[in-house]
Amino acid sequence: MNLKNEIWCCIMNPTAGKKDYKSVWNEIETKLRENSIDFDIYFTKSRKDAEWFTISKIEEGYRKFVAIGGDGTVHEVVNGIMKQKIVSTDEITMAVIPVGTGNDWAKHHGIRYNMDSLCHSLKIDLTEKQDVGVASFSKNGEHKTEYFNNVAGMAYDAFVVEELEKRKSKPNKFIYIFSVLSMLFRYKLQNALIKINGKEINGKFYTINVGICKYSGGGMSLVPHANHNDGMLAVTLGGPLKKLDVLINTYRFYNESLLEHPLVDSYQAKELEVSSIEVEPIYLELDGESAGHNPVVFSIVENALNFVKM
Repeated sequence: MNLKNEIWCCIMNPTAGKKDYKSVWNEIETKLRENSIDFDIYFTKSRKDAEWFTISKIEEGYRKFVAIGGDGTVHEVVNGIMKQKIVSTDEITMAVIPVGTGNDWAKHHGIRYNMDSLCHSLKIDLTEKQDVGVASFSKNGEHKTEYFNNVAGMAYDAFVVEELEKRKSKPNKFIYIFSVLSMLFRYKLQNALIKINGKEINGKFYTINVGICKYSGGGMSLVPHANHNDGMLAVTLGGPLKKLDVLINTYRFYNESLLEHPLVDSYQAKELEVSSIEVEPIYLELDGESAGHNPVVFSIVENALNFVKM
């Protein structure tokens, strides 16, 4: 008999949101105990820790997980759920307590830091399903496959993420938009070949976004047409925009009007492929985490993630 499948395995990133994680965890722990919710807790120590821990705990018999952190923690727990080969993902449930700086996935689903509401949802098993994106790409000469539950970005988006990771920076949304604008003048538009819905698109792109959910980069909506359970990837292709044009239209990143710009096109697809026609690679980020580079094939697994609603 599996005695662990009803215990919530909490995985917390102690550096998320740059808050005092001990006081945050004390509040979470108190509410879980007050509501008689059985749980175990694990604090991550480094990148990929949450992914590895999720896989190992599924092997031990756990089927319920709480990701406590930001989008990076959620991304890793989702990858652990998707990469394990023990059980169907239908048997696994993920809850999220958003205490990060961006919390973009949580914003899409209307999930807030509200422990009373979350505990209620945990107790009545209030869940919903969403699709999960798949990215197959190259990194250091090797073929890799990773999953994304929110938004994947290439071209300038990945350039910004790469630069921020070099600085070991996890900025809030105000610093992020400042970085987006300040790094703009160092970025050179890249030529890409995109295969989507049976046609080829060849050109220079400022941004290439593939979304399951709407928000990324601390509240930007670069794929405002994304629907998390429609079985389709929402695709936005932006460019060749001039740098001044990007600055003037920055407001469109936040009010879901980006697709109204004449140089921005949107698509929905089951699969697309992005390759470079230049020597320099086009980089890739997944849910705000630097991943690798082209050639990249994006696809989708429908209704793969079972998550707790609020």
